[in-house]
Parts: sequence; structure tokens; C-alpha cells
Amino acid sequence: MNNVVDNNTVLQSEKKLYVIMAGSEIDSKWDDYVHKHADGTIYHNSAWLDVIEKESGQKVLKLVCTDENDNVMGIFPLQYTAGFPFGIGGVPGAKRLSSLPRTPIGGPLTSNVSVTQVMIEKAISIVGDDSNRLLQIKSYATDLNEKVEKLIKYLWREIYLKEIPDYPDEIRFGNSRNHAAVKRAVNKAKKNGVTFRIADSLTDLTNWYPLYLDTMRFHTTPARSFGFYKNLWDQLKPKGLMQLVLAELEENGKKIIIAGSVLFFYNKVVTYAFNGSSRKHFELRPNDILHWEAIFEAQKEGYKYYDLGEVSKDHSGLAAYKKKWGSTVWEMYHYYYPKPSQLEEEELDSGTSGGMKEKIWQSLPLGLTAKLGEMVYKKL
Repeated sequence: MNNVVDNNTVLQSEKKLYVIMAGSEIDSKWDDYVHKHADGTIYHNSAWLDVIEKESGQKVLKLVCTDENDNVMGIFPLQYTAGFPFGIGGVPGAKRLSSLPRTPIGGPLTSNVSVTQVMIEKAISIVGDDSNRLLQIKSYATDLNEKVEKLIKYLWREIYLKEIPDYPDEIRFGNSRNHAAVKRAVNKAKKNGVTFRIADSLTDLTNWYPLYLDTMRFHTTPARSFGFYKNLWDQLKPKGLMQLVLAELEENGKKIIIAGSVLFFYNKVVTYAFNGSSRKHFELRPNDILHWEAIFEAQKEGYKYYDLGEVSKDHSGLAAYKKKWGSTVWEMYHYYYPKPSQLEEEELDSGTSGGMKEKIWQSLPLGLTAKLGEMVYKKL
């Protein structure tokens, strides 16, 4: 890696450390470090970084810390966001240098506290005196602001994590009453002809995408583009890092998709990342069968956790749904430098809007919501 060292990035701590700005030539060592790190996630993997680069057109800055012997001591992915003018979107819509934008979690992965401090200080120096841009770090860590006192810490959302036991007959979803309720829902789905399978063609992805658009429209949330999902399919699926799982129903002699979820697979964790479902088929409980089968498949393949994803503060119903799977709640934090003058805690969490805006958004054609979503995610 010496050939990519920028001597201007040499910093000092207890011993000499070098923070370098790397390119794609580092991906193999980068991914090896992430894979071996206890806190490494799919969102730190270079394949995900490639996908979000293509989504926004902005390069990911790959900061790598090495010691005097050229050993990797830490990695820190960062990406600029264009932001919206006139303060539209509050802090989430501000110009940022983020780890990582359009991603639930990011932040530095390091071998010790000194490396963490050095890498965050380097990120702060990149932001510099630009008063119009924030450094944003998304992390499970509770103490980054103690390691670097310049950072301002805010609680963002809660994430729901289901531990998977070693044997299938040990899988339980909460107490006996709750477990029985989940099992009844899944049996109801199966009794009504709902079946589960893993998508095996781009046609499956294409047929699922309108369900995703409709789901995002219903929740008044900008949708990711089809190109984004195709990039996931092309770049993550061949590496075994992604699946689209489907719930299907036979109607008029033909199988139709009534729900589907994008799952990520990394470091013993299966992450439930995106979902699209037919609202007229909700009573058949297709999402219950998706989670049930995915969890049992994950157990079979040796995964230890099923990540049900985060929930915004105004979605108490969704939080209750994720709790019913016997999950444990973890807190996710956002750290900022400098402190945003307009920052209030409610601005951090852009959940469902209400009133007239919601009604207007829900009346838009699906194709238009897709185009608007693509425009929005180039700014966020």
C-alpha cells in the first residue's frame, strides 16, 4: 500500500500512524479487515460502497490507517452529499461528509482507541473550515464523543436484532404466547397458498419493484431507483452477499409476487434491508412467512443474528411488529462536527410525514415517485 501513501496525511499518536486516501486498489485488504473486525458490517464492504457511489455519482473516500509496518489498523468510509438548498430537509438534507449517507450504519472500524482518534481527526480536517458542510458519523458506539470531544452525539433510532440459536428447535419468538401467535400467522399464510422462494432472475427483481414503489409511496418515503437494486443484484448477489426473497400466491392459475424483501448476508448477520408488499394481500400475512423462512434458512446456514432493521420514532406499530420476533433493541447514534445550529433531535429522524403532503405524495403515479426518489437520493 506504500504506493498510495500521501505524505501529507501522516499523523502522530502513541506511535507513528499513517492515514491514507485509498482507491479501488485497496479493496481486497479493505474487505479482509472489515470481515475480520467484530463490528464489520455489509455497509462497510467495498461492494456496498460501489453501489452507493453509482447511486449518487459521488466517490467514496476510503480512509485507511496503517502503522509503520504497513499493517492495516483501521478503515473509515466517507462520502460527500450535495444536500438541498435553503435548509430544505433539515439536518438529514444538509451538505455532509457522511459515514455513510443513504445507509443506516457506518463509522470507523479500528484496532484501538488511538487509531479511532486519529481517523476521526483526519475526517474533521477534511471538513475543515467549511461552515456549510457537516461531518456525520453513524455508529452503534456510545462513546465516540468521549474519544474526540469535538463531536456532538445524538440518539437516532433503535434497531431490532434477533439472536439465532444453534439448533432449529431452539428458535423462539418471545414468550410462549407470542411464539404461538407468530406460528399461527405463518400457518395462516401457508394455508391460504402463500409460498416462499428465493428470487433467481432479474425478471423477479423487475416484477417485485412496483410493490416496493407502492410501499414507499404509502409510507410517504422516497423510493430507491430500480438501477440501485439492479446494482445490488449485479454486485452483491454473485458474492453471496444479497438475496431477494419472495412470497407468492397463485391467482387464476399463475404465480404472482405479493411480497418480497432484500436481505444482506455478512459476518454471521442476515440484514433485512428493504421490503415491498401488496397491501391488498396483507391479511394473508406474506411478510410473516418471509421473516419466518428467512430466519430458519439463516439458522441452517450458520448465521447468528437476524437484523430486522431500524424504526423511526413515529412508527410505534412497526416497532411492535419487530419486537414480536423476540428481538433485542440496540441504539444507533449520529455524531456531528461542528454542531449544526439548526439541529433539534426530531430533525434527525425523518419518519413519515403527515397531513396534506402525505395525501399528495400518496396520489402520485408510481413512475413519478421513482423519478423523484432517484433525484432525492442524489442529494441525500
